[in-house]
Amino acid sequence: MNGVIGQVRQHERALLVSSGLLLLFGFLYALTVSPNAAARMGYDSTFSLALRQGGFALIGALAIAGASFLPATAVRRAGVLLFLGALVLLLVVLFAGHTEKGAQRWIRMAGFSLQPSELVKPALVIAMAWMLSAGVTQRRFPGVALALGLYGVTAALLVAQPDYGQTALLGMVLAAMLLTAGAPWRIFAAGAVAAGVGGVLAYNFSEHFRRRIDLFLDPDDKGGQVTKALEAMQSGGVLGRGPGEGIVKVSLPDAHADFVYAAATEEFGWLASLGFIGLYAAIAWFGLRRASRLVDPFQQFAASGLIFLFTLQAAIHVAVNAGAAPAKGLTLPLVSYGGSAMIGSALTIGLAFALLRERPGAFLHDRTHS
Repeated sequence: MNGVIGQVRQHERALLVSSGLLLLFGFLYALTVSPNAAARMGYDSTFSLALRQGGFALIGALAIAGASFLPATAVRRAGVLLFLGALVLLLVVLFAGHTEKGAQRWIRMAGFSLQPSELVKPALVIAMAWMLSAGVTQRRFPGVALALGLYGVTAALLVAQPDYGQTALLGMVLAAMLLTAGAPWRIFAAGAVAAGVGGVLAYNFSEHFRRRIDLFLDPDDKGGQVTKALEAMQSGGVLGRGPGEGIVKVSLPDAHADFVYAAATEEFGWLASLGFIGLYAAIAWFGLRRASRLVDPFQQFAASGLIFLFTLQAAIHVAVNAGAAPAKGLTLPLVSYGGSAMIGSALTIGLAFALLRERPGAFLHDRTHS
């Protein structure tokens, strides 16, 4: 029993330390990128962006801490309520949202902006986990069908913005959760066909989607953000140019958000960028390893789904920055600038931690069923 407790505490330390380091580095990098980004975004103070990011990081830390103490039943209840609220906000976005860069994704009021798609992601994972777990414990309950339905409703609202990146990310997370739940292979085959057909339709009928794909496929494009991101990563070398000394990042409009990995690599080098990857890999390894040993189906599906969501988003962000995937508008969890993105990422890892953390009496139960 002591060995099991030691293993779980190891998972706790890995998640806490990795998350804390990501929050810290996100703030430190905001200090170096703030002068250029603040001027470009119209802020009065040179370090306005860094101060705002510091506030976001504090909120994120509090969200992680608060969510991590919730019992599993409260996680499910909070997730479902958040999901319903986020769906309402996604509907509001369609009719009264703020449009930027060809997408209508934000709600602006009283000087603040909110991106509901960031909040719906962890909530959808929990709602789908509830359906899948009910399908496991109740023989005739259509858990897989309902989980697919929840994803379909959310995907429709996201595509209407349009936000194909979040739609694809949540689709991959759903596939991973279905695999964990032991769904039949015909579901995956049908999903692959649907994704392919959806991609073809989006390319033919959505200028926003087509432009992203064309920029990715055009090797001669020298002005796209992905090309600039590659230049930034190449110019950084092993040790980087130094904090605040990035040159290419100045011409990278989203160096503080969607392309923060490339901009940080230019200043801190390839070794630091590998350290980033190592932190996310640690969260994936320890989180999924612990989730695989949970007995309760809801806790297992929800915890693994949240870890998949957090780390898959990081992997896609890195892939986009490295030119291995089309630009999708996905931030680097806990690092990129943005309040909505920070809260969404913090809730994701905090709720996962709540389902994975040590609880009195849980270890004897785990051991007797393993």
